[in-house]
Amino acid sequence: MSSIAASPRWLVSKGFDLTWFFGGAALSLLFLALYFGVGAPIVALWWIWLLAFDGPHIGAAFTRTYLDANEWRTRPQLLLVSLLTFVVGPIFLAANVVTRSEDPFLLFLGFATFYGYYHVVRQHYGFVALYNAVNRDVASMRIDRWTLYIGCWAPYVYFLITHPKARQLLRLPIGHRTPVEQFVAFALLAVWIVAIAGYSVYSIRRNVANPKVPYLVLTVLLYGIIYFAIARFEPVYGASQGPDQDFLLLSIVIVIFHNVQYVGLVWFHNRNRYGESEGHGLAHFVNRSPLIYLAACAVFSAAIYFTFACSTGVFPICQWFTANRLGAIRWNQIGLCLWWGLAFNHYYLDQKIWRIRGDPALKKNLGLA
Repeated sequence: MSSIAASPRWLVSKGFDLTWFFGGAALSLLFLALYFGVGAPIVALWWIWLLAFDGPHIGAAFTRTYLDANEWRTRPQLLLVSLLTFVVGPIFLAANVVTRSEDPFLLFLGFATFYGYYHVVRQHYGFVALYNAVNRDVASMRIDRWTLYIGCWAPYVYFLITHPKARQLLRLPIGHRTPVEQFVAFALLAVWIVAIAGYSVYSIRRNVANPKVPYLVLTVLLYGIIYFAIARFEPVYGASQGPDQDFLLLSIVIVIFHNVQYVGLVWFHNRNRYGESEGHGLAHFVNRSPLIYLAACAVFSAAIYFTFACSTGVFPICQWFTANRLGAIRWNQIGLCLWWGLAFNHYYLDQKIWRIRGDPALKKNLGLA
């Protein structure tokens, strides 16, 4: 069954969308080219990514939440409850002390990493849903969802069960995969290929001009390339001291796509929300222009995000508190609690503030009303 293609509708404009919502994928490839083609130091690339992209995207969320006086008046409970995310890590750290084992906190760190990838995948589906909404295209939502989830999660699971460092973290045998594991790995690759091929054929037959089609295919192809192929080269940092340094390149190329999208989406939302309305306090000033907005995100990254990163004691070059202890607890473990508490705070708030259903103001600010 086919339909007549109409002109595609973009969320903001063709130029803006291609730059901010698609462009992060090009940056992933650029960082790969800088490392493999030019030989740029991985530690330098990692810190550039962390401070120029990852930190600002966390700061962007605050420009429409904690800095907004109106949010404190209308949703104070959400903003206060979200701060409880900083308690999660210390609970597992206390479990270390009680059990006299490092396992509880290692479980926390493993869950945090998994939750982070889940957050990235959910954002990608959010963009697919937004493109469907603005193009009035709801017929394919189920196949969109399944293709995106299979396309993102199959390569991730493949990586977990095949990469030696990932297997070590999961406490699977190193250097040997059972026949069942080999079959599962092959099946994951096959399912990923079938999902992309099937979706491409389906989309061509529908002949609907919706930017979500190239966006979705681009996303799953990128993550497939990363986890099926690029991951084999990790760890690329020869002086790696543990899991946080084993996957520096993967951290960059997986998350930078998400970072750029988020900064662009928040600015589009904020421009519409704070452009004329009053009563938003500091948020109104911060969002007066793109330069002020980006400067605020950069200041957050340089002042707060950098401090939190160094306090974890696990990232190359800047490692504070690694030799200091508070009884059975290392100070850098407290730093890790703060680091992941900030990430959890971001994940939790995002689940609440981007719910379009039942929020006419959000629909209006995203141009969907």
